[in-house]
Amino acid sequence: MKTIPEIYSEIYAEIDLTDRKLGQELLNDARGQLPVDVWDKYLLQHNGQRSEVVGWCLNPDDPEFAPIDPEQAVDQAEPLLAEAFGRLMSDSPIKALDPLSTAMTILGHGSSRCQRGRGLAASMQHQAVRAWVIRKFNPHPKKTGESTVGWARLADKLFIKDGKCPRSILDDDGRPEICGASEHRYDSRCVKALMTAVGNLKSAMKRDGIPI
Repeated sequence: MKTIPEIYSEIYAEIDLTDRKLGQELLNDARGQLPVDVWDKYLLQHNGQRSEVVGWCLNPDDPEFAPIDPEQAVDQAEPLLAEAFGRLMSDSPIKALDPLSTAMTILGHGSSRCQRGRGLAASMQHQAVRAWVIRKFNPHPKKTGESTVGWARLADKLFIKDGKCPRSILDDDGRPEICGASEHRYDSRCVKALMTAVGNLKSAMKRDGIPI
């Protein structure tokens, strides 16, 4: 029987982390599934499946992703895993991706590892992953460790909906208000929050020995 890493390797075989076009594709799909799939494959390549950051791509503010009882998670995931194994043995193994991803998400919700990052607001976990992945695969050609995608542009991509940013922030007096920006400044609170979230993510990755 194939192991979970072997299954993932086959399913994510079409994602080439060395493809020069990947960075732009990630930017174009900043809120879509591609950043999550790239994150999963990156962790897989670096033995990060059991790290504390494995579930950070989940949005804990979404009721669909709320934590569930571990036993209930296993019961819900079992038929999906059986379906995935069946599809993996077919002529189109890529069709195993949907049930397997759903099963792993369910198991993640029931896992003790699916917890909020240290010092990180729960609503920012998944945004940190997306931001890190997009910057990682859009490297600056002349500045080591830097990206061609700036933080303000990332904040616009990840936060702005219907022309405005709906995030709740604190004003100068510490009172909550809606950001409302149609375009983020480099020194805005949303940009600073995103940078802090990614910094926490990178620290967690280092603790787990995952290269950044």
